[in-house]
Amino acid sequence: MLNLRSFLKNFDLNNKEIEIYLASLKYGSQPASIIAKKLNLPRTTTRFIFEELIKKGFAGKIQRKKVIYFNCINPELLEYKLLEKKAKVQKLINDSQTFIPILNTIKQSKINKSNVLYFEGIEGLCRMLDDFATKDQTVLYISGHNMMHPKIREYTYNVYIPTCNKHKNKNKIILNDGEKAREYKKIASESYDEFIFVDFQKFPFTLTTAIYGDKTAFWSYDPKDMSGVIIENRLIADNMRTVFQIIREFTNKTNN
Repeated sequence: MLNLRSFLKNFDLNNKEIEIYLASLKYGSQPASIIAKKLNLPRTTTRFIFEELIKKGFAGKIQRKKVIYFNCINPELLEYKLLEKKAKVQKLINDSQTFIPILNTIKQSKINKSNVLYFEGIEGLCRMLDDFATKDQTVLYISGHNMMHPKIREYTYNVYIPTCNKHKNKNKIILNDGEKAREYKKIASESYDEFIFVDFQKFPFTLTTAIYGDKTAFWSYDPKDMSGVIIENRLIADNMRTVFQIIREFTNKTNN
């Protein structure tokens, strides 16, 4: 009986529906009250389940002398239901050959299309920092770190760095040398596994850049234009990783 119930579940019937179906086969066409009594179920519940079986095509009803009788379909009809189901699945397989390429095209258009977010002010730049630390991943920075606004520096020290310290993946940073940059190295040493200092006089970074995942962020600490942008585009992110690597190798050769 257990295997029989498992077989019937393949027709999207639940346990109660299977119980009613089997009882109906056994006792034939009966009012809901009779089947309910045989199964020790409430009459209203039994009638409701019969109505559900009718919707699924597993039962029918007929009225005789103001009494409604319910009966389930003959077992032979189950084969036709399986054939009907098979035909639907086959049609779905055939349709998939047409529609899956279309879906992939839609997906590819999303991949190739940049998602751009803009941020302004101290609060906006802090939200950018939050995005950098959302996932445990390596973030590559190119930064003019000495120009950071005091409130953003406070948020960096008290919120951003403690979050990054919990990550297994460490960040890397190329930054203009200076007093604040050296101070940052001491405070954030647990979050980074590489600090590369660049002469501010020769190569001043007027913007800070972050490369992480498929995203690239650019932002300014200039009080007259404190704003930033995050671009989600894999090609741009990969290209900026190449730029980071070029600066890194050039700086290391120059320092050596």
